[in-house]
Amino acid sequence: MVRRLSLYEFWFRMCCFLLPVIAFVICGIGLTASEIIHPDPDHFLFLLCIPLTLVWILCSMHFQVASIESLILDPNGLRTCLKAIAWSYMSGFSALFFYRAASFSRLMLGSSAIVLFVLLLLLRYVFIRLIQHSRIQVEPLRVVIVGADEVARKTSERLKNSLLTPCWTVAFVRIPGQEASAAISDVPLFELESLAGSNIRHMADDVVIAGSPEVLPQLSGIISRLRELAVPIRFCLDFGPDVKVRDRFFRLGGTHILDVQIAPSETVSYMILKRAFDIVFSMLALAVTFIPMLLIVIAVKLSSPGPILFIQERVGINGRPFRMLKFRTMRMGSQQESDTRWTTANDERRTKLGVFLRNWSLDELPQFFNVLRGDMSVVGPRPERPYFVEKFNGEIDSYNTRHHLKSGITGWAQVNGLRGDTNMSKRVEFDLYYLNNWSLAFDIQIILMTIFSGMRAQNAY
Repeated sequence: MVRRLSLYEFWFRMCCFLLPVIAFVICGIGLTASEIIHPDPDHFLFLLCIPLTLVWILCSMHFQVASIESLILDPNGLRTCLKAIAWSYMSGFSALFFYRAASFSRLMLGSSAIVLFVLLLLLRYVFIRLIQHSRIQVEPLRVVIVGADEVARKTSERLKNSLLTPCWTVAFVRIPGQEASAAISDVPLFELESLAGSNIRHMADDVVIAGSPEVLPQLSGIISRLRELAVPIRFCLDFGPDVKVRDRFFRLGGTHILDVQIAPSETVSYMILKRAFDIVFSMLALAVTFIPMLLIVIAVKLSSPGPILFIQERVGINGRPFRMLKFRTMRMGSQQESDTRWTTANDERRTKLGVFLRNWSLDELPQFFNVLRGDMSVVGPRPERPYFVEKFNGEIDSYNTRHHLKSGITGWAQVNGLRGDTNMSKRVEFDLYYLNNWSLAFDIQIILMTIFSGMRAQNAY
């Protein structure tokens, strides 16, 4: 089972990693033959082809373009392929911009990117066809399933329908104390004691232990009984429909730990790329809005007595509180009232200037300082007050899951009209969609939607 997967993965990655070289050779030969360019061989090889190929290897692994599993789950993968190529060539262009010892044809770089994209799509298509062909030609793996309940039956069905390595269940093995499913009556059923210690090489290529979390206390004993078998032993655990497991099993302090919660904030892309983007964008935003912010500061000071900034505790990533900045839009009142009361239409606490600032989201501009400090991100679920977090957490399923990401100045829910006093369940639904589909490109899309359609909000009282 693992052998076939490893071979597919190895050859697909090797072919994928060599694609930039092939693309450069095709473009180099074509453009040279057409006498459009005359590249220096040394510069072409050592300053263009090899460095960009190395960058491509890193990007293709990061975006999982070179992953055979990603190929199966997303056969087209147009968006992923474009992102990997874009990042590779942006990195290459950035490096070459500062290198003045040699010049390179922009036509050469642009055409090689197009050829690389075509070659990548062609490679994916060829591999899918090869896998489909081998599924028909190669004999399925023979598997013994240790377990005889409904979980074992479902595991057998999934292995049978696997595109990469289809498996044929030759027998089920009942775990002591387990009730066998009536749906497996057409396959031989053994007892664990009768199987342990025997040589089943003639019958199966792999043994798969399939069970629900209730099997875990018996797992050590089951493996001990199967240890003498002359075939590889795998373990498949069904966590149920409510637990989503990330593809990461790691070891820490001698303890094996399995991720069971999707958290993009733990990925390198989120920690480094998103943070870098937040810093650059916030600095640009503060530079562009410096004069308007200065005018707002003067207007707030003159409009009503009180501080210019309104500072309020909000709940951020992993439930950590932070002090969020806004331009003050209301008259001074009690702290308890501001912490526990929504702003409503025709709210008497608002100043005339405050109504204008809220309608055009200008009161949110100081939050770019929160972004620079790392309390917030430009894009993410809007932060809520601790009082309402506690309230909604008891009323709405998965509400706290939205705190697995940094809070944002704008978000997917906000650009879809869910801002202010709106349906909180629907807002959480949009926040969770953002969490499960986060990417830097998605952030940029939300920012553009905010700029062109989301600045004027209907429910921003």
